[in-house]
Amino acid sequence: MLKDREGKYFRAKINFDDLGLSPDAKVYIDANYKGVYQRFPFGTVSHFKEPESTRLNELPETELAYFDISVVDESGKVGLLLGKAKGIAVSTDAVPNDRIPLLPVNPTDLKSQFWKLSFDSGDDGRPVLEINRNIPGVFEMARNNINFISFVYPTAFRGVLIKLIELGDFEVEEDSWISDWLKFITTVLGIKNLPDTENESGSLTPEEEAWIDDCVNEYCKKLQLFEKFTGQ
Repeated sequence: MLKDREGKYFRAKINFDDLGLSPDAKVYIDANYKGVYQRFPFGTVSHFKEPESTRLNELPETELAYFDISVVDESGKVGLLLGKAKGIAVSTDAVPNDRIPLLPVNPTDLKSQFWKLSFDSGDDGRPVLEINRNIPGVFEMARNNINFISFVYPTAFRGVLIKLIELGDFEVEEDSWISDWLKFITTVLGIKNLPDTENESGSLTPEEEAWIDDCVNEYCKKLQLFEKFTGQ
């Protein structure tokens, strides 16, 4: 996703080789953020062509957007969906998205708030860390400031873990954001045991709180946040 004086726009390149799709099938790319969608026709599978404009002028003010790619056979009376890639998160170059791989960072107008964990940016409820774009140098803080990184990211991570428990179901589709987060927890952080999600009390159980603490501690340990913060 790119940005100039007139606003934001995007470029796209897709490799359809070996997918077995009809060469005449139409290709559409839908950009979306917080429930607002903007569709762009990109020709066909055999003649992938960028439209005259890919300006994202209908989306809310954001440095982050999600993109869905649809391949549709329109040769009949009713269009037939041949393939779809959904929820591809893309941001402008200025936004750091590498502190937690699954938690994109998006600068937005938060008024008097410094940062906020949002679950309404996409239609699947995935988490986004919103930071106040009105703070001078906030991009650089989110990327390199050890104080910001040490205090904000572990707390945001904790918020995502609480949300996972609130949703109450770890048996999800392979391509869902929940599945991606569970893989991160079990594979990258090495925490194999998941808490019981059948709790209906409305509050965290001691087991769930202990699991959250273990995950956050392993995350901090993985990034060596304690050592970096105390070694300033």
